[in-house]
Amino acid sequence: MRKPLNHSAMPVAGYIEPWSVKAGASTRAHLSCVDPHASFRIVSLDRDEQEVAEWDLQRHSGSFKVRDFSLGSWVELPALPETGDAGWQFSFEFLPTQNDTRKTICVLGDLAVSIDADGHLDIATADGVHAFAQVSNERWYELSVSGSSVGLAATLVASARRTEIASVDFPGAAHKLGRICIGSDGSGEAKSFNGRIGRISLDAAGRQCSWRFPTRGPVERLGSVEDSALALTIHNMPTFCVASARFTAEVHDPRLEPSHFDAIHLPDDDFGGFDWPADLTIDIPADARAGIFALEVTTGQGTERLPFFVRAAKPSAALAFLVPTSTYLAYADERLPPVRYPWHGSDRGHLFSLDNGFLCLYDVHSDLSGVSLTSARRPRATLRDDYHYPLSNCPHLLPVDLQLLKFYAREGIDIDILTDRDLHDEGYAAVAAYRGLLTGSHPEYWSCDMMTALDGYLDAGGNLAYLGGNGFYWVVAYQGETMELRRVKSDIWSGRPGEAHMSITGEPGGNWEDRGLRNPQSYLGVTYLIMSFGPSRPYGRLEGSFSPEHHWLFDGIPDGPIGDGGTVLGGAAGYEIDALVRSQETPKNLVRLATADGFDDSFQVRPEVWLADGNVERETLRRADMTIYRHDGGGQVFCTGSVAWIGALPGPGEGNAVGTIMKNLAEGFSR
Repeated sequence: MRKPLNHSAMPVAGYIEPWSVKAGASTRAHLSCVDPHASFRIVSLDRDEQEVAEWDLQRHSGSFKVRDFSLGSWVELPALPETGDAGWQFSFEFLPTQNDTRKTICVLGDLAVSIDADGHLDIATADGVHAFAQVSNERWYELSVSGSSVGLAATLVASARRTEIASVDFPGAAHKLGRICIGSDGSGEAKSFNGRIGRISLDAAGRQCSWRFPTRGPVERLGSVEDSALALTIHNMPTFCVASARFTAEVHDPRLEPSHFDAIHLPDDDFGGFDWPADLTIDIPADARAGIFALEVTTGQGTERLPFFVRAAKPSAALAFLVPTSTYLAYADERLPPVRYPWHGSDRGHLFSLDNGFLCLYDVHSDLSGVSLTSARRPRATLRDDYHYPLSNCPHLLPVDLQLLKFYAREGIDIDILTDRDLHDEGYAAVAAYRGLLTGSHPEYWSCDMMTALDGYLDAGGNLAYLGGNGFYWVVAYQGETMELRRVKSDIWSGRPGEAHMSITGEPGGNWEDRGLRNPQSYLGVTYLIMSFGPSRPYGRLEGSFSPEHHWLFDGIPDGPIGDGGTVLGGAAGYEIDALVRSQETPKNLVRLATADGFDDSFQVRPEVWLADGNVERETLRRADMTIYRHDGGGQVFCTGSVAWIGALPGPGEGNAVGTIMKNLAEGFSR
């Protein structure tokens, strides 16, 4: 379904791609704007005093406009020569999920098959609409339609037992094949079908063609088994590698039995990304500093800033801040429907997402299947320097991470930036020049390539500062601008049985602690345990922080709590917190430096964490741990164990213990 963007909540929306760019290169801005004559400029986001960058901006459109976009995935078959009086036969497999209104399942020229909310199938021909059959959700069927000089005929078979359910003839009906669409009527005027489609066959114009969906995807075009030039067009990025009519539940790995997963899932609110042309090209000077900048667009209705990330042309500092763009992308345009999640504040980005029907990796589709794919070609309306998370009524993600960069700039501490996507694309080479690598407040999503690069960095002696909580948790995969996640079992949403493997790489999804080898406890020394929007707490030093080996981190800190204030729920330890758990994988030389406890009863250890001593041990883990150890490569790994830590840094003209620790850390990790 194609429609104009609703700008009631935000006068400007769009994306910058690539959103990580080196000085001396260019990037492009793609915009939808209510004001044709809006003004624009480049500004910094990572300084207390905003800088205006006098960079070259090339305009590609005479004026801005409100753009449209499409929701809902569907498939279109290639055009074949006219069949004339010759007959044809078409068949495909389908499984309906939840459809709240009547939807088109397929269109073949003048014939259309549709389904209503109760599973009633109708067939529409030139002479009217005809009741055909009733089907059940979550069951596979095969629909066959044929045409000849005699007329049209349709047959429906239940796939499980190959039982014919219904058949009908339309003598004398026009049998011209025409355009063939599955999952939509192809007009863009109505919602598409919620369901799955499997194998497709077409015998027409003297040619036999069949299509089998691969387990690796997503792809936009798919050639037939017989002729790769006869390609399906696959619209709006459906989910590949899902259980098909051949799935028996005996094999869950599509690499072993691809035929069990040769289907795609078609939700009516799939979003494959905007297909807009660029409005602006932004040329980054070769001598531009590394930092976080934004395209600021000002209209008569308000101003919006679209962030992007500039890397140094060559590494220029001993430290680098690893921007967690995978987490940013996972959360981007989250709907947070208030009926499910009570709001304690508001934010225009979420209102914008609700107005336009956008979904993120934390949402479910209208048929209640989890959203497993997202594109960087999206508005990212919740990724702003002034973003306010409605569930916690405080900053989250980018505005928190900006506090670190502003603090270091204020203190005269040099730090480069690069994104985790750069780490994915370039591997260890992206970070080889840096002595210290600092994460953001919520580095939750990591690909296998990112993990491999981090392994190489630590093996080479690098220092890692994990400055957040719930980090290194979910497994993701990348293909171009697309990121994929399979949650498997989660209270956010659970995947369907047998569908834990990602289509982009074929590897298992889920979380890293279940994958083996890269359990965060083994290389960070802490494990994500608790999420709550209750009040954050300060840390108290432990004996290990006073040792000669680690006292340097705490030089200049007075006695008393560490982080008893902050922008994230009022303290340094909160929202999502990590702690040391008993494990044979824990580094033997790990030292607990400080801990935060005394949390209210809303902070409870997540139930899926297995503990040898059960609830007795569980109660002792209602805490956040600050830890450090020296790894085998020779460098050190420092962890704060809290999403709220960076938010507890001091503001301009202020000072506190958290700031002192972060200055000491920068000095120590720069050596």
